[in-house]
Amino acid sequence: MYLIVILLALAALQLWGSRNPLHRDTAFYSWIDLVEEWIGPERWLWLQMVAVLLVPVAIVATLAFVLPLGFWLVLATAVLLYSLGRGDFAPETVAYTLACNDGAWDVAINKAKKQGAFVEGLVVGDWPGLHQRMLEASAYQGFERLFAVLFWFLLFGPAGALLYRLSFLYSKARPENQRLKRWVWALEWLPVRLVGASFAITGNFVGCVNRWKQFALSVSSTSTEVLRETVLGALSVDDELMQSCDCTQREVLALKRLYTRTLWFWVTCLAIFILLQS
Repeated sequence: MYLIVILLALAALQLWGSRNPLHRDTAFYSWIDLVEEWIGPERWLWLQMVAVLLVPVAIVATLAFVLPLGFWLVLATAVLLYSLGRGDFAPETVAYTLACNDGAWDVAINKAKKQGAFVEGLVVGDWPGLHQRMLEASAYQGFERLFAVLFWFLLFGPAGALLYRLSFLYSKARPENQRLKRWVWALEWLPVRLVGASFAITGNFVGCVNRWKQFALSVSSTSTEVLRETVLGALSVDDELMQSCDCTQREVLALKRLYTRTLWFWVTCLAIFILLQS
């Protein structure tokens, strides 16, 4: 049933594009405010985190357990669609590349910010630095939008997918909360390495594996760092060539194809696993 749910969700995404009607987060943000007001002082941050995340996830887990199969299918598809990432990084990436080709620094910076790139501290005209940060942001966005959600869905069903998405949204809503950042990092630790290993199959095997091995057991590297290195390995980008504007622009554009191949590799592996179990 998990495979059916994933295929239904992917089909809906193809139909809706980035305009997912289930992406309505106002109620969750209101829930955060309510819990924080109810629990009170900042010294109870852990309790606030548990309450904010546990209640909606527990409700979905309970429903998934008690509902008959047909209703479970509807619930799981709806929750998975809600849990998938917001927006579509492809249009911003194309617009960013056009701005780079025109030498429009201010436009490129604006597009990179929309992609989630950290652009503070960059000197005007530092195109290699901007390209590298854009590549990092695009790689992470592709990961959190899809692969992290699918990993937790496959592990714990709709409750797992919802737990990751709500944790991510909560962390973005409270960026000063370091506990939340560490929690999201913990949720991403295993899936980001699994995705990195998958890149070795869907991209350059030797280049990706050599970089992946450096981070396989690391407990200090961020998700962005692991993704950056494995993506560069999968796309056969040398560290020196990475400083080239033209090269990095091409890699930013190649990301979508790499992620698409990796997605269908995951779906194929799941289908083979189900066939072997039957």
